[in-house]
Amino acid sequence: MQSSESTTTPSTPIAREGGLAIDDEQAQSFLQKHFYPAVSDLGEIGAGAWSRCFGFRCGDEELVVRFGRYLDDFQKDQQAHQYAAPGLPIPEVRAIGRAFDGYFAISTRCYGEPLEGLNPVRWQATLPSLVAVLEGLRTADLSTTSGFGGWGTDGVASHTKWSAHLLSTLVDTPERRTHGWRARLATVREDEATFVWGCGRLEQMADVLDQCAPRSLIHADLMNRNVLVDEKGISGVFDWGCACYGDHLYDLAWFEFWAPWHPQLDVPALRSALEDRWRAVGYTPPNLTLRLQACYLHIGLDHLAYNAWLRDWPTLSATAQRMRTLVENV
Repeated sequence: MQSSESTTTPSTPIAREGGLAIDDEQAQSFLQKHFYPAVSDLGEIGAGAWSRCFGFRCGDEELVVRFGRYLDDFQKDQQAHQYAAPGLPIPEVRAIGRAFDGYFAISTRCYGEPLEGLNPVRWQATLPSLVAVLEGLRTADLSTTSGFGGWGTDGVASHTKWSAHLLSTLVDTPERRTHGWRARLATVREDEATFVWGCGRLEQMADVLDQCAPRSLIHADLMNRNVLVDEKGISGVFDWGCACYGDHLYDLAWFEFWAPWHPQLDVPALRSALEDRWRAVGYTPPNLTLRLQACYLHIGLDHLAYNAWLRDWPTLSATAQRMRTLVENV
């Protein structure tokens, strides 16, 4: 989160943990001691699901520092900068290390309004810029990387197949931050039944997906105040903790899945603009419908798990209903 303009915009239903409990004074003291003795204008500018963010000035340069418990999130942000392009603005992470009882990351700052907070007029004006971001993700050079799913500092992802990544995230393993979600989900029988149904549908698609899904860069969270828009268009894409390698349709499916939570955003117009771009460059996604269904299923199933962990039963049920509606009517 790097905007100083809005921190109250309604967002996709992902609860905020807020990272480490650090205040302005602690953040300023840390920066002055270790990096920038002349820190000025420091103030908290946002909190994500796993980190807390402060903006500050050092001379003529404006930067942000984030504090969180998970080093790999910050490392992925640092790695993501290699994919920055004119149509895909990604802040540069300058430093990463230990801080308090967790970690810190210092990066360049961008300004703007959160993408999901735009009014209908500004949304329409931003569509060309958003299409450029999606195309930048689709066409990013991954030649020095390998695999599908979440990637590490070596550029190697966790799985050899797209379907293996999708299905692996639906298993409640001890190393997951949300470990314990499966037992909680089991207490809500109707929604658990939807989860089992969705897993079965996704498993049935596995072989076809692995034959047709391309391997692209996916952000996998292009809302939740992770994309900023200024008067020229999209000014920054950050928080790459959920990023992975896989089917580029996932980022389009993300907007389509959460559309009911953001009724002011004309998501069909986004899809139309993106399809126009594909036609202009001579690209036709094979097996579009099945691939989108797989993305809808994974987004829904993953968030059933997440909201079960949070014990957010109303959002869990709404997510289950949305998943069924999309998959059965696509």
